[in-house]
Amino acid sequence: LFCCCKQRAFQTLFSADKLNVLKQTDKASILKKFPSVTTKPAKQDRRHTTTTAPSANDIWFETWENSSLFSSLPASDVDALGKKRFVAPHVVYKTDKKPDEPCSITTSLSYFPEEEGGETNVTAPPKSPPSNLTVVTVEGCPSFIILDWEKTDNDTTEYEVISTTKGPDGTQVSILTTNQTHTAVENLKPESSYEFKVKPKNELGEGPPSEPVSFNTESADPRVSENVSGKDAIWTQFPFKTDSYSECNGKQYVKRTWYRKFVGIQLCNSLRYKIYLSDSLNGKFYNIGDQTGHGEDHCQFVDSFLDGRTGNQVRADQLPAREGYYRAMRQEPVNFGQIGGNSHVTYMSWYECGTAIPGKW
Repeated sequence: LFCCCKQRAFQTLFSADKLNVLKQTDKASILKKFPSVTTKPAKQDRRHTTTTAPSANDIWFETWENSSLFSSLPASDVDALGKKRFVAPHVVYKTDKKPDEPCSITTSLSYFPEEEGGETNVTAPPKSPPSNLTVVTVEGCPSFIILDWEKTDNDTTEYEVISTTKGPDGTQVSILTTNQTHTAVENLKPESSYEFKVKPKNELGEGPPSEPVSFNTESADPRVSENVSGKDAIWTQFPFKTDSYSECNGKQYVKRTWYRKFVGIQLCNSLRYKIYLSDSLNGKFYNIGDQTGHGEDHCQFVDSFLDGRTGNQVRADQLPAREGYYRAMRQEPVNFGQIGGNSHVTYMSWYECGTAIPGKW
């Protein structure tokens, strides 16, 4: 094993040499599969979303429709494995992500302003379908897309977003609900074909759906993580106790590691999450501290080769003192003790590592 030199605060550019070295690291650094204790999910999954995003002030009021970062054609015709990227009139590419930069749903959604919700006195179910359904995809990010459409019926108060794919087990359908005219569709599989449509709704009933649009996801990038084709994700949904310091309040997942620790994840979304460690499944899950950076190398715990993007990067003495695990560099074993306070060990409120969790539909 070897130690990679740490990058310091909030860095999103990495050298190609470092990525090549990380790819060749001992397989022991790739964490082992946690045995599943849950039943296989039903084919149809219904979820509700209100698709929150950072304010437009963060990006100088730039939206995807007026930004030069978005194009009807990808910057590169082929993906990381040399396969042709999907191009169609209804597909738009965000083209500025660097190969060694983690994918970010949150950053992508910042180009889609939130709409103000108001009182709507509906008199009948919606009569017109949504129009101009567009698939917005980030070049190099196969695990999610953002759907955007136009409202055509004033009686519409929410939308059902219906995603369909055909796999080895037949057709799978996922339905989520939103009150916006855009939403992220997450945990897509690489090199897979999808069809999307949007149906308007209100308290009196449903309206006609939009015309369906198709999209093929690109290949998984081997520079991010080791993709084992045909295998389920290694994460198991399991509620655990945390010594909480997190901006993420979503579902919790766990997996077992080769060094007898449990990694716990709490989601903000499938690409932004808080990472914890614990000695036991039923014990407390603790923050992970960093002696020489801001947790960029902690992405190793979710099997990512990348140094990640992390949240709330402040000095240790600006953080409450607490117990937790810590280390200085990738590949090092963790120690347990004080982090924050006067320890000179920082800890983070979220991570983006380029690895989607749970990683299955």
